[in-house]
Amino acid sequence: MNAQQLHDYIIKPTLEYMGGNYNTPEARLLLLATAAIESDCGYYIKQVNGPALGIWQMEPDTHQDINFNCDALHDEDGGIRFTQDCLYMEYNIHAGDSGLVNNPMYACFMARLKYSMDSEPLPKITGDRKLDEVEFYKYYKRVYNTNLGASTFEKWQVKCEKHNIFEVKL
Repeated sequence: MNAQQLHDYIIKPTLEYMGGNYNTPEARLLLLATAAIESDCGYYIKQVNGPALGIWQMEPDTHQDINFNCDALHDEDGGIRFTQDCLYMEYNIHAGDSGLVNNPMYACFMARLKYSMDSEPLPKITGDRKLDEVEFYKYYKRVYNTNLGASTFEKWQVKCEKHNIFEVKL
């Protein structure tokens, strides 16, 4: 998928719906780069020889962890905070993992929530591409891919270059 369109029609509207600190240029850049390395910007919506699903290649265990442990999803009464007025996203939360494939906005929503569960702030965009590439990769690797994942900085650079991630108008 074209990275600018992924940003304009999936990432940006999803984060605008979420509001607050969820919708920042840094969050949008991080989600774009994550999609680039995880699924080749949506080329794959099911991991080859693996369980991960959607543009952000989320594994079922991660999806379940977010549903059960993300404080932002649940209000004091145990209800779902973000989705009470958005039936389509609410449907996908209850539909389980299939929502990650069937609804790219839901997959984006869940990927953003995964990042929001980390106690460290997102890296800041400095405008120095080389520095931004390194800092955003380190954050992605620590939080999303982890040291058990197959991602490398070299793969990150190749995918970001291929999809012109750092040229996308945020």
